[in-house]
Amino acid sequence: MSEIIGIDIGGTNFRIGIADGSGNVSDFRKVSVKSVLKSADVLKDIAGYISSYAGGRVYDAVAIGFPATLNRERTRILQAPNLPFMENLPVTEYLSAALGVPVFAERDVTFALYYDMMKYGVPHEGITCGIYFGTGIGNAIMIDGVPLPGRNGAAGELGHIPVDGSDEPCGCGLTGCMENLAGGKYLARLQREVWPETDIADTFTLHGDDVRIAEYISRMAMCISAEVNILDPDYVIVGGGVPDMKGFPREALHREIIAHTRKPLPAGNLRVIYADDEPGKCVAGAGYYACDRMIGW
Repeated sequence: MSEIIGIDIGGTNFRIGIADGSGNVSDFRKVSVKSVLKSADVLKDIAGYISSYAGGRVYDAVAIGFPATLNRERTRILQAPNLPFMENLPVTEYLSAALGVPVFAERDVTFALYYDMMKYGVPHEGITCGIYFGTGIGNAIMIDGVPLPGRNGAAGELGHIPVDGSDEPCGCGLTGCMENLAGGKYLARLQREVWPETDIADTFTLHGDDVRIAEYISRMAMCISAEVNILDPDYVIVGGGVPDMKGFPREALHREIIAHTRKPLPAGNLRVIYADDEPGKCVAGAGYYACDRMIGW
């Protein structure tokens, strides 16, 4: 069985573990990004950390998920709004040469979708959409078991659909992006400005009846329904840290999804899976992804 070093690099945390391509992860660690990326040479830092982590252990490949846009070939990071110092980096070429094994790079959300499809028994055939609400909105689209990259590698940027009347600046360089109104950053701002005495973890429990929460849930649903109305997918997987929060109104979200989805179809035949948010999900998904690239899944 293959041993893959799976890595999930976020805006705050760096997660790493040994994934076996069957959903199992061992020696899982979560450290701060700052503790790994300490110099101006980001790729050298990553290579050094991986070598130190492996400690002489033999492994077959490395798969790294980034919160970023990559080129179609998945060899280079193009833009990373939350990690601007990582932009325009030849990730796979540099790290493969430095580590002596195949290195695969992808968006972190694609790894999450690989994992969730396996966990929830979603077949490879057809269209599966993964929509994950965290700080922003992650989106990956799988067609017959293959991730959709788009012409330039930038497919699935659901969080950056424009919202009429919004002039909120976004980390991507645009203004009026949906993730500023339906992502976790909006929820954090609402808590900070309106309910500063409330821990953000208790927002839905204590303020779930507030009209501003209802509007927020409706905007989340609009994102999901927009993709459903365009792609008519076989399955939709909804996950991320926000839907996994205590007291999150899942039933209200589902009602809003149906309300915004075209009738009679696909609304009448919509299959939505609400996925758990697990710390090692993207690391396990990295194992699936790497095995897919090496031997097929």
